[in-house]
Amino acid sequence: MHLELLTGDDALERVNSEEFQSKWKALYGRCPWAAGSLHPDFVAPWYRLYHSRFLPVVVMETADDGSLTGLLTLALRRNGTKLTGAGEQQAEYQGWIQAGEAGSSFIVNAIREIRVRLPRADICLKYLPPGIPLDWIDEKGHYGEFCSLRSHVRPVMRIDAAAMDRQRNKKNHRQNYNRLKRLGEVRFERVVEHEQFIRVFDEICRQYDFRQAALYRTMPFASDPAKKPFYLELHKNGLLHVTILTVGGKVAASHIGLLSEGCAVHLGINTYDPALAAHSPGNLLLAMLGVHLATEQMPILDLTPGGDGYKEHFATEHDAVGELTVYSNTKRRLKTEATLSVIRYSKKSLQTAGYRPADVLAVIEKVKGFRPSGWRELLGKLRLPTNSRPCELRYRRSAPPAMTDRLPISKNRLHDVFKFDSQGSPARFRAFSDLVMKRMERSSDLYSFVHEDQLRMFCWARTCTAERASQQPAQESAAPADSIVLFDLYVHRRLENKELVQRFVEQILLELKKQKSDAEVLYRGALDDELQTVVERCGFVDEAK
Repeated sequence: MHLELLTGDDALERVNSEEFQSKWKALYGRCPWAAGSLHPDFVAPWYRLYHSRFLPVVVMETADDGSLTGLLTLALRRNGTKLTGAGEQQAEYQGWIQAGEAGSSFIVNAIREIRVRLPRADICLKYLPPGIPLDWIDEKGHYGEFCSLRSHVRPVMRIDAAAMDRQRNKKNHRQNYNRLKRLGEVRFERVVEHEQFIRVFDEICRQYDFRQAALYRTMPFASDPAKKPFYLELHKNGLLHVTILTVGGKVAASHIGLLSEGCAVHLGINTYDPALAAHSPGNLLLAMLGVHLATEQMPILDLTPGGDGYKEHFATEHDAVGELTVYSNTKRRLKTEATLSVIRYSKKSLQTAGYRPADVLAVIEKVKGFRPSGWRELLGKLRLPTNSRPCELRYRRSAPPAMTDRLPISKNRLHDVFKFDSQGSPARFRAFSDLVMKRMERSSDLYSFVHEDQLRMFCWARTCTAERASQQPAQESAAPADSIVLFDLYVHRRLENKELVQRFVEQILLELKKQKSDAEVLYRGALDDELQTVVERCGFVDEAK
């Protein structure tokens, strides 16, 4: 046996070699725990697209006949000391591959070689695929004293045709399907053709980034220019299992999961249109996905570790996966593990207390925000209206005027939300996205107007019913049943054309009256004197005057 460690361009050249990939695929087929993230069609494009940020580190073992008998693909962040599995956070499972009967000699020798060549680097593999051999950790002299192995519960949906049918036909899923059907044709489909994937992928990215921004203060696709081409490459290589639920031809929910052929589909990117959240399209898609996987004879849907409530709703059983860290020395292990214990305890306590990650991050952002303002920022804040005050206006015209020159106004369009300009508002984008998500999920509608690639105007609308009244904020809950409340009209400070604002409000009224001609329409919220005058010109009356 011959062990070799390659880094950088040497590793890339070997990984991209057709001869080596052929041997890699042969070994992958003989490894019982091989997951999709360990396949050459996953690792090779990731190395290529992320080469500027990560140094490839490849450890391989070959037999005397030249066949590959062991392979460990790692990545070292440039100027970093942490080795992760190739794919980093985009690889749900990290580890090594070898023939099932090969024992532990390869990984033991691989770690020894890494310690010699990269003595300061810690090896972090999260998560290890089920079934990977770990008995070597307790063996004396095999680096057990430097290792930390944590176990994580993994929820799994075992695919059984009868059970999947029962899950799909649960009362809540039937009701949500029927409600969505009233809005348009409901269709579930797997996206196999690459051209179709390209057509729907932008909307999936927007839905995913929007929710991640609201919950975790991050936008994975917008902040990572390599992420989208990486997923496009994975789909072209046949490693993605993509399903969508459409309502009236629009993507209502989606799932993109890595495919371990014949073994599992791994839960990955799941999204939904927040404007349809009241009908739980995401949960409905997962219920329909279970039925679909039964027809494909896929044994499991791996719901992956993480503790999310919706995963437990679909789990039929649980097992465990490991998180392995091999530290460069014992002192570093003790220090790092002590710090991680405090972080894990704090996180668990916050979750138990009912706090979302977004709540904690929002507090951190506010603390960071207490810093001296620059002149530009200070002057911007001074230009904000100081005479805004709460008001209640009632629409008194029988119908809005007909409009021949219509503005390009959108309803519940996430693309417009991403055009929000925090320089034109006292709110940050992530706080804005959190607010938008909460309101859309309570069935409020966002009407928006984008000009010169910026969100220049928006206004919220909500149809109030007796059923919803007790669950709504004060500005909505006290409204008469079956009335429509407009609220929180926003106008970017650079938009000085008040005639345009009037046309915007009148066009919203025209649309609302088409939907429900006999509904009483109110405006509630804070307006400065100038904007209140504009709104009153649209036909609203302040009855308190």
